[in-house]
Amino acid sequence: MYKGFTDEELVELLKQGKDKAFDELYFRYRDLLVRFVYIRMKSVPISEEIVQEVFTTIWERRKTILIQKSFAAYIYTSVRYMTLDYIKSHSVTDQYIQEVLDRNTVEYTSHNATEDSIFYDELQKAVDKATALLPKKSKEVFILSRIKHYSNKEIAEELNVSIETVKYHITYSLKFMRTYLGEFNQNIS
Repeated sequence: MYKGFTDEELVELLKQGKDKAFDELYFRYRDLLVRFVYIRMKSVPISEEIVQEVFTTIWERRKTILIQKSFAAYIYTSVRYMTLDYIKSHSVTDQYIQEVLDRNTVEYTSHNATEDSIFYDELQKAVDKATALLPKKSKEVFILSRIKHYSNKEIAEELNVSIETVKYHITYSLKFMRTYLGEFNQNIS
């Protein structure tokens, strides 16, 4: 219905609450933006999460949105800033979570082994507890993905679900882990 409209026309319709105009903007830019974020993040689920969050913000602010140049410039700038915010707020926690998960298979050495060992033991307990709190399917996908290092395709085959379902559960699990392990992010930032 809105395919022939310009971005600017769609934004005006969006401000009037036309959800189909929003859908058209979303489908017009979603894949391009996910690829744009993926270049930096190297993770499809995280890239999709960032793009989804930007579009959610646009929907929530649709009546007051102010775009000075083009919608394309606005959306790419928004996604770029959201990506930088994501990196800033999650990179330290993600690094430590991955190191804890990898610690079971790799010998660990450190300059301050005692302090790090205590910290990692506490973090391992928190990761284990957070994993146990995940919904059943999300927990299965998380363990296969992050601990057993299965590919999304292998997980989909193993659990007899679609790859999109696997991506959803990985995104959900990582978001839950980051929220649950937020105290560690504060301790190590």
